[in-house]
Formats: sequence, C-alpha cells, structure tokens
Amino acid sequence: MPRFLALLLSVLILGVGVVTWIPLIHQKAVRKRDVLELQEQIHGKRATIREIESRIHAVRHDPAFVERLAREKFGLARPGETVFKFRNDPPTGVPQATSPDRTTP
Repeated sequence: MPRFLALLLSVLILGVGVVTWIPLIHQKAVRKRDVLELQEQIHGKRATIREIESRIHAVRHDPAFVERLAREKFGLARPGETVFKFRNDPPTGVPQATSPDRTTP
C-alpha cells in the first residue's frame, strides 16, 4: 500500500508540474515571437532614420539636391526658364495662385 501511495503521489506531482509548465512554455513562445517582431520593427525604423538623416545631409550640403527638390515638389524654376505643364502632370503640392479679381470665401 505505501508503494502505491508513493506512485500515486509521484504521478500527481508530475501531473501538477506538467499542467503548470505548459502555459509557461506557451507564454515563452509568445514572448519570443513578440521580441522577434519588435526587433524587425526596430530594424525598419533604423533604416528609415538612416534615410531621413541622408536626406537632411543632402538638404544641408548638396545644392543640386535642393534644386531638384524645389523643381519636383514645388514646381519652381530659375529666372528666365520656361516651365511647361501638361494636363496629366502630377500636382506640385503648391496651391495655384488665384487671379486678383476672384474673391475667396
């Protein structure tokens, strides 16, 4: 009889251990997946930061970049240049000037 109780107690302890450890193992796997996703996000954010820093450096130190940006984004031109705009051209991002006889609400 004492041998049977020892075996029963051992099985009970083992069962409690398994029931306790299974959720912990699952939580560890979920946390590991979360860490990997966050590391991927960090990698992406660092790449974005490098790109932005590169553009900042270009704006500060590269006049050709600034000129290209002004032409592409704002439709600007040097004095004496003629700018041709076509119907299918994308907008430049600058609102069109209104004529002086038009009133705006």
